[in-house]
Amino acid sequence: MKPLSRNAGDQNIHCHVRHIVADRLSHRPLMNARCFSPRRRSVALWALATAFPLQRTLAQQPQRQLIADMHSHATMFSRDPVLNLRNEMDEAGVTLVAWALVDDTPFTRTTPKGIKQIRQPEPGQLWSYFQRRVTRYDDALRQWNLPKALSASDIDAALRGEPHIVMASEAANFLEGQPERVALAHAMGLRHLQLVHFIESPLGDLQTEAPRFLGLPDVTLKVIQECKRLGVLVDLAHSAPSFVDAALAASDATMIWSHSWISRSGGSWRDWPNVARALSPDQARRIVAHGGVVGLWTVRVHSDPAYHVRDAETYADEILRMVDLLGPQGVAFGTDMEGAGTDAVFKRYVDLRAVADSLARRNIPASVLHDVCIGNYARVLKKAISV
Repeated sequence: MKPLSRNAGDQNIHCHVRHIVADRLSHRPLMNARCFSPRRRSVALWALATAFPLQRTLAQQPQRQLIADMHSHATMFSRDPVLNLRNEMDEAGVTLVAWALVDDTPFTRTTPKGIKQIRQPEPGQLWSYFQRRVTRYDDALRQWNLPKALSASDIDAALRGEPHIVMASEAANFLEGQPERVALAHAMGLRHLQLVHFIESPLGDLQTEAPRFLGLPDVTLKVIQECKRLGVLVDLAHSAPSFVDAALAASDATMIWSHSWISRSGGSWRDWPNVARALSPDQARRIVAHGGVVGLWTVRVHSDPAYHVRDAETYADEILRMVDLLGPQGVAFGTDMEGAGTDAVFKRYVDLRAVADSLARRNIPASVLHDVCIGNYARVLKKAISV
């Protein structure tokens, strides 16, 4: 892809200012022909203009676009004690992150065919593991001085530039089929709940495994109703197509698809895992029509030549393609940071900042830039938790 040129408007402004500076200086007695030859005078003027480039006051400077991430594990799995999520966010202007703890890790393994379940949890194991993860989660946030977004006012604060973490869980396995546990997790600070992940679940079928339910079990509708009642955003990511359609038809609760991508026809459980995770355009549109948002991840999909996301610029290209498909209020970032594999498109929030800056240089409307970068996720989250 051809590199983006420097903003033409800024180039014109700089040229205009240098002409003004040169014109004004040319009327000063010191700068007359008796002091400098024309050549030396031109060099002096150029040097002066270069030494004093266009100086914008703080009021004139466009503010850096704030960023949200609908699905992230940034720094969560690293053993590097120096890594600090607050520092990562501050450096990149990221103020709202759905930091997702994973509740089925002890029961899965990465295999040549993707992440697969390797054993069945015993009764109570998933709930116990979730509680331990929450303890570690809260300890990390305290250490980094990162508050949880628990209310609509917290989301407003993030929109003003104050970093907040949305406690999210990937997935709802810890419920162990008990909808009443949603209230317990909500009391811990949970505000974003993905229903399924990689292990067999009573809540419904996974994108990456052969279907068993082909619809929505009764217990799942009860979980969704509890989320709506308490103020928890429902995330359908990893859910099989029939699961998604049934959930959208059964409830008016706010639902999103936090992370993956949109292929020409969507994925099948028989496909290679990263291809299986794709949404079809029609299903993505149904999620958006229901009031939801679809997030783009940073996984490399080598097995589909139509997927061309390989760096910040092509990620921005894909975001704009999704905007064309779904409309500007249907798209957001859902990076899956640190969960996107060892060869992820990018691994730090400074790279997501590069995406936002690339979008800003493309002269898209400011409202679209805001919505894609932070506004869409903030809107659906605020709607879900305002009960």
